[in-house]
Amino acid sequence: MKQFKRFSLAIFVLAFIASCEDSGGILTTNTSADPSAADPSYCDSVNRGNNKFQQFLCIGSEVVRVNDRTADGQKWENWCPQDSVNGQKSKKYGHYYVLVDSTEGYEEEQYALLINQMLSKENTDLIGPYDKISVMNIAGQNEQATELKPIFSDCKPRSGEAGTIYPLNEWLDPNKTKADMEKTNNAFREKIDGVGSQFANLGSTTGQFSQIMEQLKEISRNPQLDFGDDYAYRKIIIFSDLMQHSKQLSLISKCRDKKKCDTYEKVKGGMVDIMWEKNLPTFGDPDKNPEVFVYYLQCRHDQKLDIGLIEIWESYFEELGINMSYDIETSCEDIYKDSSATT
Repeated sequence: MKQFKRFSLAIFVLAFIASCEDSGGILTTNTSADPSAADPSYCDSVNRGNNKFQQFLCIGSEVVRVNDRTADGQKWENWCPQDSVNGQKSKKYGHYYVLVDSTEGYEEEQYALLINQMLSKENTDLIGPYDKISVMNIAGQNEQATELKPIFSDCKPRSGEAGTIYPLNEWLDPNKTKADMEKTNNAFREKIDGVGSQFANLGSTTGQFSQIMEQLKEISRNPQLDFGDDYAYRKIIIFSDLMQHSKQLSLISKCRDKKKCDTYEKVKGGMVDIMWEKNLPTFGDPDKNPEVFVYYLQCRHDQKLDIGLIEIWESYFEELGINMSYDIETSCEDIYKDSSATT
């Protein structure tokens, strides 16, 4: 009898462990509605590796989150926190602003690939429940920076999935079923997967201007774009060749045409001081400045990373008091051949 009890206990323990781990070994024993942050072990592992983008995504994972029943109850849209306590506004966690500079005329497959890499399930799993994701296309054709609106902007719902780094994901409201959560999560994934298709009609169309700095200014000041310092943290993700080109400031002559960039101080010196200052974005509380990640499309103009363009942008964000990290394209060969054939 004792042996049977021991055997039963062993089976229970093994079953319990199996239910608390996924293939990555992430423990998810907290299935209550208690406020919780991410399991730190996963991001600790990421931060010991060399995936810069995932390290960037892990920033903010330590923020404690509370389930929001109103947001959870939405099946198709508006998954941002909406409940209020004692008349206070709902908690705002993180906001990811993705700026896609499509002015260079890359092929649609490349844009779709880039967006899908950024918004792959593996990566969005690192984004916390109720964090907001906005995607904006800087096409540089008809609309100025002040006229652009996001092509996607919504908060990530709780997924209902076990084994993610956020224990809050798998708690089930007594009024909901796992199937309800799956439907909500599938609706979110369909929206995210559809973002890349927004670039399907671009072809090789190039923009007349590339207002990267102006767009940063706009998201810093336009309340309709919802990027204020009332968020616990904010992140800007830029897909671009970084070849700023506008009436205010153009790097075409200062950088591209010479195949060697002017220094940052010389670039600044090309503008009157007061105009330079007026065009700098300010993101509210300097202690809550956003983090910036640049996915540098360097294949066409800076294949060897030796013209000094990335250094200009590092200096620019340093002046703003913002930390910038970056990664680069790796599939340059076809792009390089295409650009050589047209010159």
